Amino acid sequence: MSRGPDDGRQRPQIRAAPSGRDVRLPPGTRRVLHLDVDAFLASVEEVLHPELRGKPLVIGGLPSERNLVMTSSYAAREFGIRPGMRLAEAARLCPHAVFRRGDAQAANRLREETAKVLLRHSPTVEISSIDDFFVDLTGSTRLFGDAFETGARIREEVRREVGLPLTVGLATNKTLARLAGKLAKPAGVAEVLPGHERAFLSRLPVTELCGVGHTTSALLERFAIRTIGDLTLPSREVLFATFGRLGLVLHERARGRDEEPVEATCAEAEGGSLVHRPPRSIRRDSTFEPEAARREAVEAMLCYLVERASYKLRSHGLICCSVEVRVTYVDTRAPSLRRAEGSGGGRLKRRAALEEPTDSTDALWQHSKALLLSLPRRRALTKRVGLSLLNLKPSGGWQGHLFDEGGEAQRTSHADRHRRLDAALDSLRARHGFGRILRGGSAPLGEDHDLGEDGFGLRTPSLNQ
Repeated sequence: MSRGPDDGRQRPQIRAAPSGRDVRLPPGTRRVLHLDVDAFLASVEEVLHPELRGKPLVIGGLPSERNLVMTSSYAAREFGIRPGMRLAEAARLCPHAVFRRGDAQAANRLREETAKVLLRHSPTVEISSIDDFFVDLTGSTRLFGDAFETGARIREEVRREVGLPLTVGLATNKTLARLAGKLAKPAGVAEVLPGHERAFLSRLPVTELCGVGHTTSALLERFAIRTIGDLTLPSREVLFATFGRLGLVLHERARGRDEEPVEATCAEAEGGSLVHRPPRSIRRDSTFEPEAARREAVEAMLCYLVERASYKLRSHGLICCSVEVRVTYVDTRAPSLRRAEGSGGGRLKRRAALEEPTDSTDALWQHSKALLLSLPRRRALTKRVGLSLLNLKPSGGWQGHLFDEGGEAQRTSHADRHRRLDAALDSLRARHGFGRILRGGSAPLGEDHDLGEDGFGLRTPSLNQ
């Protein structure tokens, strides 16, 4: 690949006559990249503070706090520190480790910068989660050369321009590309060659297959299915009878087949800003550390999650048709009872369709609170609460009313006032930060959570969104 002037960005140039292996593949052969940022939150801190590179770094809080490790650098993992471990235990394993809380603003900014680098190589870039991406390179051989070379080049460009380390997996579909990336960690590039999918999968543990969780793997173990190759032995009908629709998905994935396309979830607009595709659903969750004993704390957290989710909903010009609320209690039962009743444990959820689709924070909060109150109460501490806004569709705007004469008109006028309030709050938050103004329902969170410009510091995998 030729290079232009050294302006800090590597510009892709057309190759006249690629001679690599990909040019001999059948036309239309899918070439899918999976890119995963290694120890994402720890890597973000190393970009912000280069003096931390190579040191044991733990993200999640200070050792004195009753929190869990969100992620750790590979230098810290050499001492046995793993995500989900208590911070105090991590400090015991590695007393000289550096402990940080993480920077949500910087993490989101670096993720978007990484996406911009990927968009230089393909218009089909899917931001799968906060730290991994899919890129469809199908049909780009004459422009960029072999997909393996392109993946290695992207890895180097992101390292040089953004500062984040990437692991790259390459295959003919998303499932195999993700599995290949797992084998290449950290900071490597791995490819499953077209036509060798079954051979690659046959000896891998069945737990490596996407969709096989603890419950499914335990059931498969009862049938002596321990590898992905073993999973190809039962018929499609048997898997469907046992696992339902999931069984059909596992039947295909165990054979190296996955037709799920890479969906373009972002694009670069004029001026260099990143434009995201409207989501199909919006999910927000937060974990209590320590676990919450008061119902008021759970309601305050749910109210705050509704505020964040509805703000995101309106930013995409969408309205919500259904709401789901989830609560996870600390399960103090004996392990034998947990196995007997399944893995649901203390996890409860309830979903309901709205009588009228809405993007109003007040309306969504009233529906969410009603769902929370309808869930069975447990005499146990609350570990986690979550919210999902489902069945989203574009908003057609709303019609105000001239008069306020009781009955339906009065209720509509009440909704109008809350819509105007939402518009005012959205404008203020866009200028000054989400945490600069909050509703009274979420104010009690200030007793246990730090409030910054971007909002409360929550224990959530997606950071503050």
